[in-house]
Amino acid sequence: MSLGTPLFTKINEAFPCDHCGHAVPASSSTCRDHCPRCLHSLHVDRNPGDRAAGCGGLLVPRAYSQHKKKGFLIHYTCAKCGTEKVNRFLDVDNHERDDFAALLKLSSITKER
Repeated sequence: MSLGTPLFTKINEAFPCDHCGHAVPASSSTCRDHCPRCLHSLHVDRNPGDRAAGCGGLLVPRAYSQHKKKGFLIHYTCAKCGTEKVNRFLDVDNHERDDFAALLKLSSITKER
């Protein structure tokens, strides 16, 4: 990676959830990459928005943690390749915020600092 390559590429668009079929709206507050209802995602990025992963597997939410600055974090495992990823839970959004009950159904893990 070159020094000028960004680690975050902004892509904020609506998409259908590959797990539950929900029509996921674009976010009003950030770039959404997971379904607000079932919290599933796709393994398409190495860095946010770069679409460079080449896997395309379903990222299954396995657990959550709470970070004092970032809020709740969703911990994923790719069903295809086993890669583990972490993403912020979106609790504030004018279009559709993430389902807190779905988050609580996941296993809680040790709080991160």
